[in-house]
Amino acid sequence: MTATVRIVTDPMCSWCWGTTPHYEVTMVELAGRGVAFDIAMSGINVHSTRPVGAYGRERLAALWREVTEVTGQHFSHHLPPGTVYNSLLPCLAVEAMRDVHSAPPFGYAHRLQQRFFAEGVNVNDLDVLLETATEYGAAPDAMRKLMNSNAVRERTRWGFENARSYGTNAVPNVLVSADGVEFRLFAGGFVDAEQLTADLEAWLDGLGDGASPGVGRETG
Repeated sequence: MTATVRIVTDPMCSWCWGTTPHYEVTMVELAGRGVAFDIAMSGINVHSTRPVGAYGRERLAALWREVTEVTGQHFSHHLPPGTVYNSLLPCLAVEAMRDVHSAPPFGYAHRLQQRFFAEGVNVNDLDVLLETATEYGAAPDAMRKLMNSNAVRERTRWGFENARSYGTNAVPNVLVSADGVEFRLFAGGFVDAEQLTADLEAWLDGLGDGASPGVGRETG
């Protein structure tokens, strides 16, 4: 059994985008510790069908300013006209990419965040998802087929149901497991790389003796 750290995130989650660089640093810092990293999608507004209106745009602008102030992450502050803030489609794409490479699709998930938040591209668009997938060696037809498969759809649905069952109502989350099977919440919300790395190192050093969870910033 392998100690596992699972990042619960989403391609359209503002705080997740703000925290992504910190996760990437932590993953590099812990590369030699024999811990496996995994990624899970949380789902954002997965039943929404209406484009974001003026009030919603104002709220997002304020949120993005707050995330920048806390995390230093860049936002374009451009939301394409007609954008429906529903992450079901990009989450399906991320889970499909997992099958393409038989590995956690961190790179593709983070690239979708970059395209949405930093480049102002609507990632709730199948053509955009397929185009971006080619950057990671995935053929559009293969991606489309995987996204429509029962296996990917069921895994994505399970991920949404499971994502918020660990004691926090916010994403991103960090979950940990000593055996890769039973997980518990380790950090909820924003936590910077230095703190997260130190907390995970302490957890790894103290496996079996009840190491304490890290401390995150509750986010929405």
